[in-house]
Amino acid sequence: DDRVPEEVNRRIIDHSSTILLPYTARSKENLIDEGIPRDRVYVTGNPIFEVLNHYSDKISSSNIMKELGVSSKDYFLVTLHRSENVDERDRLQNIFSGFEKITDKYKKPLLISVHPRTAAKLSEFGFEFESSSIRLLKPLGFFDFVKLEKEAFAVLTDSGTVQEECSIFGVPNVTVRDVTERPETLECGSNVLAGAEPGAILRSMEVALESGTSWVPPGEYLAPSVSETIAKIVLGYTSLRQHHS
Repeated sequence: DDRVPEEVNRRIIDHSSTILLPYTARSKENLIDEGIPRDRVYVTGNPIFEVLNHYSDKISSSNIMKELGVSSKDYFLVTLHRSENVDERDRLQNIFSGFEKITDKYKKPLLISVHPRTAAKLSEFGFEFESSSIRLLKPLGFFDFVKLEKEAFAVLTDSGTVQEECSIFGVPNVTVRDVTERPETLECGSNVLAGAEPGAILRSMEVALESGTSWVPPGEYLAPSVSETIAKIVLGYTSLRQHHS
């Protein structure tokens, strides 16, 4: 989707790169379809599982839930930062109207880790929220955010990494976008794509919660030693270049 700035940047970087390390076999085929030679593309798996395991103790020891006065599985967690969602007043208003519908139905607080870009737009547009259940938080650090994410009743996001993490943690996720670069999360059942209309956001959350959490994350999301794989590929390629230079 060329309307998404990150997608334009990705194509520029991909076609300028010597080797490419996508997470999934599907991503590899997409790159090949774009004209990148097959021998420059290596599937590594997703590094986020390794990161979450490495920092699991620090995540578990976070006191953020106590600081915010919330209990496990008794709140929604939200991240929203993409330009296509927050830069247009009407779209941003629609998204927050969807959030209000969710809090009205489920009677649970909705915690929003507010990205600086989003905070600036909320201030610029002068938005006020009727629902006291919507709580705007300062940007959270990684350990605090992941702790809240892991213990959330459900998550709403436009972040790609959050889609991945929810799939791994078994937390229902609704993606507030028109497209996603993580189609494997839709296919395994961990993610519902909502768009930005208030009614669609509520219906998507209903579907996500009614569907349960019995999905199996994509195999590439559970790769145990991605950093080692990447290091071997890069070092091996570097050695070959030096040998032939």
